[in-house]
Amino acid sequence: MADTNKKIENILKMSEDERYNYFIRKVADFEQIWGLSDDGWALLGDNNGSQILPLWPEKEFAELCAVDQWKGYKTEVIELDNFIEKWIPGMTKDKTLINVFLTPNAKGTVISPADLYSDLQDELEQYE
Repeated sequence: MADTNKKIENILKMSEDERYNYFIRKVADFEQIWGLSDDGWALLGDNNGSQILPLWPEKEFAELCAVDQWKGYKTEVIELDNFIEKWIPGMTKDKTLINVFLTPNAKGTVISPADLYSDLQDELEQYE
């Protein structure tokens, strides 16, 4: 357990860019993305009225953010194939942005679904 806590601690100390790259690698490795849900997905908003969906590379990091306005939300896995085939087009159509790897103490990287898809595809091509 101490090793797991140390790993989480070290990852939480990463810069926003480092966490984004970690997200891309982990999602490509495990083909899963994590969100928070409670009769609907946890969402953020921005000053322009856009909806922003926070996503994480591993369950533990999503759990850390199930506090405050998301207290009581449960982690939920999204399989990568489903995310690419259904979520990306749906979020693009709805103009929903993505917040990659928000932490309790640091904002994540806000990105369009198309740009996230492109980065994931680049990483996945290295596995073929």
